[in-house]
Amino acid sequence: MKEKILIAEDDVILREILMSKLTSAGLVALGAEDGEETLKILAKEKPDLLLLDILIPKKNGIEVMQAMQQDPNLKDIPVIAISNSDDVDAIRKTKELGAKDFLIKAIFDSGDVLEKVKTTLLNISKTVKSASANTTMSATTSAQGNKTIFIVEDDRFLREIAAQKLEGEGFRVSSATNGNEAVEYLEKNARPDIIVLDLILPGMSGFEVLEKIKQNETLKTIPILILSNLGQEEDINKAKSLGATDYLVKAHFSFAEIIKKIHEIVG
Repeated sequence: MKEKILIAEDDVILREILMSKLTSAGLVALGAEDGEETLKILAKEKPDLLLLDILIPKKNGIEVMQAMQQDPNLKDIPVIAISNSDDVDAIRKTKELGAKDFLIKAIFDSGDVLEKVKTTLLNISKTVKSASANTTMSATTSAQGNKTIFIVEDDRFLREIAAQKLEGEGFRVSSATNGNEAVEYLEKNARPDIIVLDLILPGMSGFEVLEKIKQNETLKTIPILILSNLGQEEDINKAKSLGATDYLVKAHFSFAEIIKKIHEIVG
């Protein structure tokens, strides 16, 4: 039986694009334009997953999730929240209410949504199978959870989004907002398994941080993934000559691709 996805989104064009993308992938896609309609369709159709915009009319996404939590028939339907802004508090609230993940409209495309939907459904399926068959899934998750990532990024919103997505993948995450703070943290704390480093930072630049890490005997073998808005060839070559493991330009990669690259590096 095809899995059923409900898209609660008041932007008609975006809703239709997402519905078309999911339908083309072999899923059943339903649409709702406001919170009240969303709750009615949830009760009638019992979809396998809800893609929920936080800023929809009549009842917003937070209110929809609160209503779902109070209804025994709806509370177990998984939710991926969609946000149109950098309201980190609203995103946190959806996570507290049980959202499996979230997407920011400004930085996702329909392909990202499809990948996230498939990943979420697969993870739910694996969790159910693990609980019923007592597989080794928990041991795998535990091993992955031992991997630590240190993010050096001065953009608060991007830093928190990245941290929450990586934690959702089972990683442990710590972060710094500038170069000086990053170097001080690394010198005083346990070695992370990978460093994700921006280059444009307040005070000490990412290039300087990279250079200091590679000059430190204790830290120099830590793989470093550069994630920067700087896309000139000379910047990429400079970072790699200083010892960067890989280099991604922010505008060219989705979060899913960045996470995939981190998995490749840490194993």
